[in-house]
Amino acid sequence: MLVDPADAVLLLRSHDPTLDDAPQWWHVPGGGLDAGESAEQAAVREVFEEVGYRLLDPGPAVATRRASFTYLGREYAQFDTFFVARVPHRLELDSSSWTETERGSILGWAWWTVPQLRATKQTVYPTRLVGLVEGWLRSGPPAAPIRL
Repeated sequence: MLVDPADAVLLLRSHDPTLDDAPQWWHVPGGGLDAGESAEQAAVREVFEEVGYRLLDPGPAVATRRASFTYLGREYAQFDTFFVARVPHRLELDSSSWTETERGSILGWAWWTVPQLRATKQTVYPTRLVGLVEGWLRSGPPAAPIRL
């Protein structure tokens, strides 16, 4: 999770381009681990690939979850680790490192404040994102990652 100086979180808007009338959802930047890569290394790489910003440190791990879903006609079962990093300014997204899959599935991006996250009727993943952000802003990272 990238948090700007105004306490807003960067989210990407995506869909499954293989589905007619595919639902859309918002999510934090991220993705899978490459061979031999740690979760921290993957977070740094994914932020660079999806946002175009080179993090020096992904920040503390604040949450984990297991997720199962179908995407591009394939079943996925994954274990996610969520990190939170403060960025020095509101970033503009740079899509130059996107894969063809990302170009076909990412529809946009926006910075979301806590009140906007609380009020939205749109789908946001992880579903408990607003609580994670609020807790981090109020008290800093938890002693151990929260299980979602």
